[in-house]
Amino acid sequence: MANTLSNSTFNVQTGSNGEITSLKLTGDTFATDYVMNATNAPNQNTADHQWLGELMFTYKLGSGAWTKAYTSKSSDGRTITQSGNTVTVTYQNAANAEGIKNFKVVVTYALVNDYLQWSINVTNTSTQSIEFGDVGLPLPFNEFWTAGNDPIYETRVVTHSYVGNNNSYMTAARPSGIGPFLLMVPDATTGAGFEYQDRWRIEEHPGSMWAMDQGGWVEGLNVFYIHSNVIKSTNRGYLPNTSLTLAANQSKNYAFKFFKVANENAMKDKLYTEGLVDVTVVPGMMFATDMKAKIDLHTSKAITSVTAQYPSETTIAYLNTTATDHKIYELNLSHLGPNNITVNYGSGEKTVLQFYAIEPIDQALQRHATFMVNKTQWNAPGQIYDKVFDDWMMQSKAKRGSFAGYWGWGDDWGYTHGQFLAEKNALTPVASEVTAVDQYLETAIWNRLMVNNHTDYLVHDFLMPEPNDTPTYRGYAYPHIYNTYFSMYKIAKLYPNLITYTQPKNTYLLRAYNIFKTLYDGPVAYNWNTGLMGELTTPDIIKALQDEGYTTQANDMIAKMATKYNNFKNTTYPYGSEYSYDNTGEEAVYTLAKMNNNTTMMNKINNKTRAARGQMPIWYYYADPVTITGENWWNFQYTVSLAGYAMDDWIRNHSTTPEVEQRLSYAAKIANIGAINSGQISSDAANIGAVSWTYQAEKGNYGALGLDGGPLFNGWRGMSGEADLGLFGALKILSADISVDPIFGLFGYGADVTQSGTNYVITPKDGLFKRLNLITEKLSMELEKDQYTAATVAIAKNNVNFTLKNQTPASAHTTKVTFGGLAAGTYNILINNAIVGTATAINGGKTSINLSIGTAATYDIKLQPGTSTGPVDLAPQAAVTTSFVSTWESLAGLNDGYSPTSSNDRGHSVYGNWDNPGTTQWLQVDFGTAKTLSKTEVYWFDDDQGIDLPASYTLQYWSGTAWVNVGSPAGLGLLPNQYNTTTFTPVSTTKIRLNITAKTTTSTGVESWRVYGT
Repeated sequence: MANTLSNSTFNVQTGSNGEITSLKLTGDTFATDYVMNATNAPNQNTADHQWLGELMFTYKLGSGAWTKAYTSKSSDGRTITQSGNTVTVTYQNAANAEGIKNFKVVVTYALVNDYLQWSINVTNTSTQSIEFGDVGLPLPFNEFWTAGNDPIYETRVVTHSYVGNNNSYMTAARPSGIGPFLLMVPDATTGAGFEYQDRWRIEEHPGSMWAMDQGGWVEGLNVFYIHSNVIKSTNRGYLPNTSLTLAANQSKNYAFKFFKVANENAMKDKLYTEGLVDVTVVPGMMFATDMKAKIDLHTSKAITSVTAQYPSETTIAYLNTTATDHKIYELNLSHLGPNNITVNYGSGEKTVLQFYAIEPIDQALQRHATFMVNKTQWNAPGQIYDKVFDDWMMQSKAKRGSFAGYWGWGDDWGYTHGQFLAEKNALTPVASEVTAVDQYLETAIWNRLMVNNHTDYLVHDFLMPEPNDTPTYRGYAYPHIYNTYFSMYKIAKLYPNLITYTQPKNTYLLRAYNIFKTLYDGPVAYNWNTGLMGELTTPDIIKALQDEGYTTQANDMIAKMATKYNNFKNTTYPYGSEYSYDNTGEEAVYTLAKMNNNTTMMNKINNKTRAARGQMPIWYYYADPVTITGENWWNFQYTVSLAGYAMDDWIRNHSTTPEVEQRLSYAAKIANIGAINSGQISSDAANIGAVSWTYQAEKGNYGALGLDGGPLFNGWRGMSGEADLGLFGALKILSADISVDPIFGLFGYGADVTQSGTNYVITPKDGLFKRLNLITEKLSMELEKDQYTAATVAIAKNNVNFTLKNQTPASAHTTKVTFGGLAAGTYNILINNAIVGTATAINGGKTSINLSIGTAATYDIKLQPGTSTGPVDLAPQAAVTTSFVSTWESLAGLNDGYSPTSSNDRGHSVYGNWDNPGTTQWLQVDFGTAKTLSKTEVYWFDDDQGIDLPASYTLQYWSGTAWVNVGSPAGLGLLPNQYNTTTFTPVSTTKIRLNITAKTTTSTGVESWRVYGT
């Protein structure tokens, strides 16, 4: 028997068990059913079913024993009626020992205006008082991941929950991020809400298909409790537990509402209008003790108190109320680990915001790096594991020591330790750490793991005594190794005198390339159609090969990535993982899209990774992607930060609402830092500096889930595992981000910031002190070497002053600083107030400067507007077009202000028109308005790989009706490795064209083209 409720918002069906068998949104983008049922999850159609709408209770009469009662076991006591758009289900006097008896339950489902109301009325029908220790709501939304990739993104949903007392709510949305979606909130007038979330485990529910990982449902059933005084024994809670006591004939009513919401903003608006507290927090629910957070409690109700779990270690200050009921508070935490902030509001209502404090990020990163070298690296000459960075086991306070093949040292957990440490030292070098990484690569990788693969560059998935019979086909292993080599190349290039390296820098680079090449050319799987963790480095490796003159190798990588991109570009849901629903491929596929400027594809990935992440005010869900395991475990896996790269890049370059999207993005940047044990995970001194693979939000009585199990440490796993891959991801995107937030105003993520006149005054606290982004103004700064400790930046983006901290004062060196988004113009470069050079910026382009740094500890660096007399290079202010450019080359470098060092300088993008031998191709700059031109300088590109110096060229200007040769050209040089100057009779024009004629067998290219005028 089915009952149907429908209107312009919902189409709902209820079943013979009193459950909701179907919940669809009228006019939805796809025909998504938001609830699990016997059709979309047939394995769950069992005798112990717990569909959405069914209820479970634990109660006792008077001082009697606790008794369980389920509506699913009350068929003989169940009646169902319908009147209009209301279905009423009544349970009482069931014969089953675990049926509803001694009390009556009346459930109603009613379509009211724009919402579906689910009411639960409980009446004590006995002659004694009843204490309800548990009142539980099974909430199995349609989250059974078994189908192929495309269907699940239209038919299934991912849920996010907030167990926060009266302010609890849940969302169920398609994992693609395509709206609208479903919002469930408590009816504030009934005092409903959740205080406990329980997940069914097979240990507690033996034989049940509703338990975790039974019958294909990895997640298992989640039950949300209004009262939880008995179920709390499963030890999965975070909040105080309560009971409901009813005297004879006394009743209690609870109600929840389901809404259709278009997007995140509509959801937040609905929370406010429904009398809940819409909470917004920056920089997130996890932040460092040297940072301050701001909290917006957006509610129409009065806030009666905001109290801390650790008052003596917490500072809470009310700041002001802005706009419509946005009540702003400032928060600072000094107690490491979880910190609950309780908000009392309205008439006896409350909610709990769950924060997490970490130590300053630079200290945490260095603590872990030091720990790795001192405690996790094996120093055992002659042994197979010599120089390996092993997993640390907090339970044994020792290295794991497993080198017997499968499930030992290797795969995504073993190979990522060195990957993190190498990249960390490319950013903040420590000689002893660099030596440790170098020895690891030479001894453990090259001469142990790959000892028989020096020519084919295959990588075994695990290290074991020869003969190694573990597979070499698992593509996921390869980026971990080649990225470690690539980071080692960067270290050797940037810090050549730091240590005595075992190999020349280019050997590290070529090993990285050859392992990459084998990944795609060798007998390897999980490559062409799968996004692999760590592929965000691909453009950087290509550029490094070009810089070092390895053009053939660079072009090979470009061609392979073009093929891989083509495998994804026409897919509807381009996420590419080994699982039906996952997030491990997001960062890699986003990189492919970025390399090809496919913003549609990039936007899909940004929307998907955001949809997977919780946005509720609880630290273990906030910004954390949900996988097939559901919310309950595998929290803070590596993709939090690694796939966070996609959000970060999208915000800085493409988002139309970057200030809003920045909130979740920055939380993702630092989330994996929380896995470093600064004492908040394990207080044992032997474990300080170790790192935890994942957090297990469900906690519980059965220890850690996953490889090697073991006890939980304050909810964290004791094994290092893949945590270092998450830290590697963090290193790639950590930055100080300044945003003018629509709620909070000027705010520094990973920084302190104030406005002084027309400038921002910034103190970075991001942990790396190398990257600065103005999110609203779209300005960026990045130091290749050294750090900055303070910066003053003009809001107009035409003046930058920063203090440079010398990381290697023992030797003079050059530091490259790259700016993005500077106001167009010519700038003077000053070191300690002395002008040392100039730079030219174009709107929206990149500007790089090279600073000669000596042995002093700090330097004052300024980039100030310059003054010019006579003709100046106007090309940076112009638009560049061409008759043809190769797809792997670009016009962007022609007028980017970069000064090439040779005709094969790949330090920036170059123009090339291969394969067009013997033809004439043109380049053109368009100023938009008339300029008086008199000189050009051309720096030719010549890679000896099909691009050569031209046979000849001419210069023409636009007369208004035709292209005309310039008058009296003098120069027209064809020399390599320098600018070739040509002067001509001054002419007023809006455009100028370079007509380049190639030699018979080669094509042509240009590194840089300057056009001088006034």
